[in-house]
Amino acid sequence: MKQLGDKLVNSPICDSDACYESEFQTADGPIKTWLCMTSGYTSNTTMTLDSEGLKQMMELTAELIKDLRQDHEPPGGGEKLAWFPTAITMPDKGMIFPEPIKGAGKDEWLWTVVKAIPIPKEEQEKYPDPSNPGKFYENRMDMKNMKRYDKLCFMDAAEDLGMFTKPVTSED
Repeated sequence: MKQLGDKLVNSPICDSDACYESEFQTADGPIKTWLCMTSGYTSNTTMTLDSEGLKQMMELTAELIKDLRQDHEPPGGGEKLAWFPTAITMPDKGMIFPEPIKGAGKDEWLWTVVKAIPIPKEEQEKYPDPSNPGKFYENRMDMKNMKRYDKLCFMDAAEDLGMFTKPVTSED
């Protein structure tokens, strides 16, 4: 897969101008992806309303994310696509996911940030990695210290998680 380019466009979800568009060349042709940094909604050109990809997504996705689905034309126009709030897991940093507000309607939800915390070496054997037999997790999610953000503050949640921190480089 080769990246062809990226740019900021207007989001069909909230009309913010902070929707990140990327285009990739794949064996099946070009694919565009979008992630609105205001609303946190994402889609790509394979998510047409009658696509196999959308059917699979609907089978494998959490109910809340399915309930929050929106259908819109992509930036620049074209066939309507299904858009969903994203969920991001970065084992060394943490995760961001949509969380319903208890007792509120289905459209009432927040972004939740849970940070990863190191597991002491002597305790890591209590946390086996099921996808890598004989290996153990080095971090766990700190579910006691979650932070929540308004549903139009995805960028703040992502920044809190550390998604935008630049790697530290040393100068010789």
